[in-house]
Amino acid sequence: MGDLDARLRAAGELLRAIEFVGQYSGPPLPEDQKSVTFRITVGSADQTLSADEITAIRNRLIEAVREAGYQLRV
Repeated sequence: MGDLDARLRAAGELLRAIEFVGQYSGPPLPEDQKSVTFRITVGSADQTLSADEITAIRNRLIEAVREAGYQLRV
């Protein structure tokens, strides 16, 4: 999961924290798959982020996860 964490951190300059929340494997997931959950905090000390800025950050995070070959449930 270190690779995924590194990809998430590289995807956004306004990321304040990435916290691993949990991991699950078992039904209904296939035997060779697992589900992981991260809590991601974004913010700026200089301004309130607009909805467009947050959407752009979210899209970069999603793209980073997909580029790494992971399936994503949003």
